[in-house]
Amino acid sequence: MAVAFIAGALVVLTAWPATAASVELTAAVCPEAPPGVEAFADQVTAWVKWGVLALIGIAAVVSLGSVLVGRMFSHPHASRYGAMGIAVVVMVAITYTVILVILSSITGSGCT
Repeated sequence: MAVAFIAGALVVLTAWPATAASVELTAAVCPEAPPGVEAFADQVTAWVKWGVLALIGIAAVVSLGSVLVGRMFSHPHASRYGAMGIAVVVMVAITYTVILVILSSITGSGCT
């Protein structure tokens, strides 16, 4: 019984004409900051960008220093943690650039 019902449903669903026109759904609304907020939002975004960039730089220097100190004093744990830190810094830097591209494509300038 269930097999017949499913087969009948498939026949009905595939019976629609193949020449149906596709409908393109696009929003004609451009992202725009509320009046008076744009300058403040730009300033906060710039501070966050530079803050994250500074943290990435500091983490890279600390990780490289850990590898160097671990090699100089034969401390394998420091070298290992430094190497893991470098890998994490690289992943965070890649994620940082991807997030910036995503935010730029969302807020963008004007409609595209």
